[in-house]
Amino acid sequence: MKRIIVERFRAIVAFVLCVLAFSSCRTMQTNLTPGEDLRSYKRAFIEATRPKDPFQIYPALVWELRDMGFDVVGVKMQNPTDSDLIVRFSYDEGWDLTAYLRAVQFEFINAKNGRVVVVSSYQSTGLWRGVRDGRLESAFNNLRAKNGFPPTKQFQ
Repeated sequence: MKRIIVERFRAIVAFVLCVLAFSSCRTMQTNLTPGEDLRSYKRAFIEATRPKDPFQIYPALVWELRDMGFDVVGVKMQNPTDSDLIVRFSYDEGWDLTAYLRAVQFEFINAKNGRVVVVSSYQSTGLWRGVRDGRLESAFNNLRAKNGFPPTKQFQ
């Protein structure tokens, strides 16, 4: 009887340790300027803030913006209108046997007046959401939901 109790206790401890080892925190946040959302904008220019993009965030962002109905332009607008956006992204990477996308942030700025329209961020520690795709999918779905767009189809 004592042996069975000890074995069950060990099994429970092992299970709890596995759950703690494979779980981690993630935070997603999308803040909109009151009275604004992305649906009132038509054209976007993506401003790359880093020379290298090992996680290929730029092409994923282009895909999302086009899927959301934006005309993505490759040159910064000279005479922007009220329906033009500048999109900036930044990221941080982590290491867990391989490099992974730990955090990503998107800023959507009105190109005409420089006012921030939307800021969206995603952060997760550990490799449990994959190296890249699961994290970007969560970030884009949160951004889309807060702005009235359907979920992304990019990672299906």
